[in-house]
Amino acid sequence: MIDPDALKKLRKALHNYVLLYVEENPALNAQASALFRNIFDVVHSAADAEEGLELFNRHRPAIVIADIKLPNLDGLKLAKSILAIDPATKIIFTSAHDEKSLLHEAIRLGAFDYVVKPITVQNIVDVLVRCAREMRMQMHQKLFNTYLQNIFNYQHNLILLLRHETVVMANQPCLDFFKAGSTEEFSQRFLNFGELLLEHSGFLYNHDKVEWLHEAKNHPGKLFNIKIADADGNSHHFVLNLQTIPDKEDYFILSLNDVSELNLLKLFDPSAVEREAVQKDKRAIRGLFEMAKRNNAKIKIHNLYKGLSITNDGMIGEIDENYVWIKTTIMQLKAMQLERRVVLVSDIFPMFIVSTDILKINFDQLSVKLGECKMTTTSPTRRQYIRVLPDEEAKVTLLYQGRKFETDMEIADISIKAIRLVMASLPAGFQTGSKVILDLVLGSPPFKPVIINTEADVFRIGEQSHQYEAVFTYDLHSRHHKDLIGYIAKRQMQLIREFKER
Repeated sequence: MIDPDALKKLRKALHNYVLLYVEENPALNAQASALFRNIFDVVHSAADAEEGLELFNRHRPAIVIADIKLPNLDGLKLAKSILAIDPATKIIFTSAHDEKSLLHEAIRLGAFDYVVKPITVQNIVDVLVRCAREMRMQMHQKLFNTYLQNIFNYQHNLILLLRHETVVMANQPCLDFFKAGSTEEFSQRFLNFGELLLEHSGFLYNHDKVEWLHEAKNHPGKLFNIKIADADGNSHHFVLNLQTIPDKEDYFILSLNDVSELNLLKLFDPSAVEREAVQKDKRAIRGLFEMAKRNNAKIKIHNLYKGLSITNDGMIGEIDENYVWIKTTIMQLKAMQLERRVVLVSDIFPMFIVSTDILKINFDQLSVKLGECKMTTTSPTRRQYIRVLPDEEAKVTLLYQGRKFETDMEIADISIKAIRLVMASLPAGFQTGSKVILDLVLGSPPFKPVIINTEADVFRIGEQSHQYEAVFTYDLHSRHHKDLIGYIAKRQMQLIREFKER
């Protein structure tokens, strides 16, 4: 008696494939075809080899089950013709006990297997189970080979094919790293890939807030830092890239690039080293550039032009102990030339990298040469609201403790939530948290001026070059809020045109 669960599993594995059954006995053909329809969605049957070959050419079934002795054209010649058309076809012969020489010839030709007559349900199911297993392995191999070239073409990367979280294929460097003799041995030792990921600050691993596969597959192509121990228990720093596979939503290709020799693990763990020392560590910063270059990682390059954010992709080029070349767009190079400062951001950097040491800009090669760089945890890229430098006609009046404060002041930038003023002096008793009244007049012809009167709080005060810089925050209501949004939008367009004309 056949196990219903086994039949159900077999149908799940094979129902999407097409079967061709060739048998000259009408009763056996009808009876076996009925069984096969419980396993395959589509079954074509033929009474002889000529009809079978015609059906094969028309429907290209993945599996063919045929009697080895057929009228007119025998089963061996049918197999030769089919395999010449599609060598991947699985051919299963049925035969009598006294046809062993024919069966040996069939196997030599490339037939998958044979079933001895009289055919039993158990015998045919056993053969189909083996057939399904081999077809699944061949599909994994095909997927693995097809998409391997699309990941990274580095010889020593660990490359894995996952189905859900189970490793179904792994390249030799991966097996060597874990000292596994085969993919099967690897899969038995590690039931899912997630259990290999070790906890490390800023890295991808399973914890209360993040499930690694969900995070990675929802950001295909993004690079993630991970930590994994080798077979000897030594921790390694890898950069992981997960690729999804079209039409195979449960399958993923992983590429793991070992960057342990760059000694970057300490950068991601604040407890491992003093933050200030890390920020000034030239070797560590060069190591980050090397990691980005080795993984072909895109970096985001940020500049500001009068508060307007200019952002484009970049790629790391030549790296030396004292400089790094970065390729980017001509617009970004223009922005660097004007600002003389640049902020670099990447998924695989633990912090932002900032440089004011712009050694050379080569517009012909679309590249910039940066000297000294440092890391920072603050960046304009984290701004919640757009800030712009207002027009030259913009004016501001400050009232503190009911009186107008007379001093030279100008607006450094403004957003819908805050304004930054540069002031020659400060009122007596002026401090963080103080309440003020601001009167603003923004806009120049041909635009109608925007007039805003609002209460504001002193958010931050700083001193530089014999001047003071104060940031004020406010909550504008209805009309003032709408007017300021409109002004900032128009000012952005002015700055974009101005920047492009430079």
